Amino acid sequence: MKTKILHSAWGLKISCLVFIMIFNANIVCGQDDEIKEEAKIALSFNEDDRSKIIVATATNISNEPIEDLELYFYIKRSFSNLPIGDFFNSTDETGVVEVEFPADLPGDSEGNVTILVKLMDSDLYNDQTIETVKKWGVPSPSPDHIDEKRSLWAAAANAPIPLIIIISALIFSIWFIIFYIIYILFKINKIGIIDSKP
Repeated sequence: MKTKILHSAWGLKISCLVFIMIFNANIVCGQDDEIKEEAKIALSFNEDDRSKIIVATATNISNEPIEDLELYFYIKRSFSNLPIGDFFNSTDETGVVEVEFPADLPGDSEGNVTILVKLMDSDLYNDQTIETVKKWGVPSPSPDHIDEKRSLWAAAANAPIPLIIIISALIFSIWFIIFYIIYILFKINKIGIIDSKP
């Protein structure tokens, strides 16, 4: 009798465990099968004497504005993307978000900068990146046209003259000491050879 009760209890536990596993698998599969929508993001630019503004407008497939959609604004740099704007840039009830462009940001030799707007980690919309080039940066001279002055961070040809003299004197002193020690050791060895003769 006890054996039948134990078997029934174990059977009930195993059944509950199988039910829980199937239920969790259905939830996970349901999350994987969830299809996200495609958002449309249009960029426009406003510029006056005091500021430069990037305007992003987000709409859904039905051309209705998307509210509270978080967008991330970046400027493309050589090694990584430079974030601009606030930490969170969310669209308003009209689907619009505005970000001010930094006035002192360097660009290429003509002042061109690459602006990136990213939609990431949204629960409802697919990730996407919009990239555009705008002539809003401060022109930077190309390396060929830079007249580099003598400084500590310059190339070897433009290093400060006192630094070159000091380092050259140190190197000469070290080699002089090495050769002097070798000369003294040679003389000591020669004296030892003479003293050892009968």
